[in-house]
Amino acid sequence: MKTEVHLWERYGPLFSLEETDVYPADMKEIQFYRDLRRDHPGKCMELGAGDGRLTELFTGGSLVVALEPSGSMLGSWTTERKRGISRVRGIAQQLPLKPASLDLVLFPYNGIHCILDRNERKLLLREITAVLKPGGKFFAEACPGFDKRQNEDRKERYDYRRDDISLKLVESVSHDLSRGLIVFDMEYSGSAVADGPVDISLELALISAGELLNDIKNAGMSITAIWGDYDLQPWASDDSPRLLVLAGRKEL
Repeated sequence: MKTEVHLWERYGPLFSLEETDVYPADMKEIQFYRDLRRDHPGKCMELGAGDGRLTELFTGGSLVVALEPSGSMLGSWTTERKRGISRVRGIAQQLPLKPASLDLVLFPYNGIHCILDRNERKLLLREITAVLKPGGKFFAEACPGFDKRQNEDRKERYDYRRDDISLKLVESVSHDLSRGLIVFDMEYSGSAVADGPVDISLELALISAGELLNDIKNAGMSITAIWGDYDLQPWASDDSPRLLVLAGRKEL
């Protein structure tokens, strides 16, 4: 896990710039998370909170905890985003909370794919079950379709320029099936890269829908809802762009 955390120390600021400046906001995504939080009030925690892009949607009177392993990502939070949020540096496999203390735990934006080892993902899910109150909910976003993505070699994704800021991304995509990974080899250049061009290799676990759902159930939760996109369309393995899972702690 240390390797993944170290990568985000380098990649985090570039990822944050992409999400805030390069790519337009996904209003369906934002509305989905607003509605999810409205339907599940109380104390909540976001895992892999990054720069707080989504976390700020979850405030509103109750305790909100943002857990993030990367110091560079936590350092990129704006003053406005910090309001009403307790930021904690740590990993999800070791949640720094008392048992049965949260009403909602969220792991959005394919964050679970960043945990490459399945045993560590199982540990994470058991930790989540432990910190949920009776009736508490867990939400995860995943992309089982990563295994179907085509390999690509040095494709220019964007060449972003605004005022005195520039950032260019050239990316290759490959699969390491022996390790169960999809690999994004990214070359960043431009004024936003302080020390000149930088190469980053992002490895994400290939996780099937069946594997994730079974691991959630085996961790002591029951599946409440499964959607295939932010518009709440039913999950369809061949057509859905993402897998959105809502689960609840099983009652004893």
